Amino acid sequence: MKKKKKRWKIGWLVLVLLLAAVGAGLYLRTQKKDTQNRLPENMKIEEVTRGTIRITTEGNGSIEAADEHPVQAEYTLKIDTVKAENGDVVQEGDVLATVDEDSVKEQISLLESNLSELNSAISMSDRSGSSSLTSPISGRVKRIFAKEDDVLTDVVAEHGGVMELSADEKLKLEFTPSSSLKPGDSVTVSFLDYEEDGTVLSEQDGVCTVTIPDDSDYPVDTEATVTDADGNELGTGYLKSNHPYLVDSAYGIADEINVEAGDWVDSGSTLLTRRYYTYNGDYLELLENRDELMQKLQELRELEKKPEICAKGSGIVSELMLQDGVVAAEDTQMYKLISTDRFWLKTAIDELDIPGVREGQTAKVVFDAFDDEEYEGKVEKISALGENVGGVTKYTVTISVPGIEKLRTAMSATATIVIDEKDDVLLIPVDAVQTVDGERCVTVIRGEEQEVVPVTLGLVNNTQAEVTEGLSEGDQVAVLGKSDLEIMMDMMKQSRAQFAGGDGQND
Repeated sequence: MKKKKKRWKIGWLVLVLLLAAVGAGLYLRTQKKDTQNRLPENMKIEEVTRGTIRITTEGNGSIEAADEHPVQAEYTLKIDTVKAENGDVVQEGDVLATVDEDSVKEQISLLESNLSELNSAISMSDRSGSSSLTSPISGRVKRIFAKEDDVLTDVVAEHGGVMELSADEKLKLEFTPSSSLKPGDSVTVSFLDYEEDGTVLSEQDGVCTVTIPDDSDYPVDTEATVTDADGNELGTGYLKSNHPYLVDSAYGIADEINVEAGDWVDSGSTLLTRRYYTYNGDYLELLENRDELMQKLQELRELEKKPEICAKGSGIVSELMLQDGVVAAEDTQMYKLISTDRFWLKTAIDELDIPGVREGQTAKVVFDAFDDEEYEGKVEKISALGENVGGVTKYTVTISVPGIEKLRTAMSATATIVIDEKDDVLLIPVDAVQTVDGERCVTVIRGEEQEVVPVTLGLVNNTQAEVTEGLSEGDQVAVLGKSDLEIMMDMMKQSRAQFAGGDGQND
């Protein structure tokens, strides 16, 4: 009999829960039809207002160094005592290590010997330069890169030379033929108002190279058409020098250009004249080397007076390679200096939110170590490579964070980024929105009456909802203290409690 009683109670429990669910739905439907009902005790009244709504996304991560500066040894010196450790925060000029004085004297002696040799080389060097830049070969001028008043070394750095000559009196054209060709085949090359007999020089990976004589003033970079003996078009390309010769210049400023593109020049012909040619390039290079050597000697003599290695700037010391009694070789790393002016925060953002994140956006950053403070960062980079974990793809967003005194690398932080925003829109609390018969509704209060009104929503966040249709500014709406689900769960809990009490009494 007792088992039957329990089954009877379980059946009643299911029935009551179903009635509770139906009752909650009927309550909202009744409100929609009957505007005279009173508000439940768990509701309060809010006004429809105008304002700004924002949709945000969040990501967590840890702080990394944004700027690291490796510092190399400028001379080969023996370290006496290391004063710094990895992780030390230093200012420019702080002592990181002391240097063995004898090793400094050895370096000074070596550089003085090098200086003596350099002085001798300078004294024997030919200082004279030439006001004329002459052609080193015979050939046709195809391109002129230099113009009057140009610094000739700058022109060479940009183009490889001040002029281009055709060194073998041939032009070439590269193209992809529409039919098979082999080296040695004869073709016709047409361009501008000219036609020339050409020869297939080579074929590689489907690209043919054809050469033609450069007997006349044929301009390079001209489009040309290649045809076979029957006049069938095989392809097109652009004329180039077959063997271009770039003319170098080690010094001077262009004064006058003496040739034009298309001119034939003989070896030794003047191509251009230049000013500031008093010293030739080799002599000037020796002088520059001497200036560098003198600078190093001056620095070493200062180091001899105060044999210390000091920080080259402000920041955090990392990857310190200096050791007591060990030689630090020239051009090897001594340490790295992490700048404290800026840090990176790399955080993972969900694939649903990443379309709203853009480079240059502002991000609000809060650190776990001091979560009552908020700092402003900026989105610097958005990775295009996603990582899928547990069925959710996320993308790494790099945020720059300005350096602050108490910030340290590897500190944890949370970044909040606005991914959508609207200004001057109608807003209601999100808890005012209910679902009745599958449509979004709110309960509007008008004096002693209430009415359930369908609404159309725009942006919705955790606290607010944008209303695009159905309400006006100043309307009074009812806000549920609890959501539909929370109300349902409370009713179910109360029903279970009643049944539990009944069991106790019957038992």
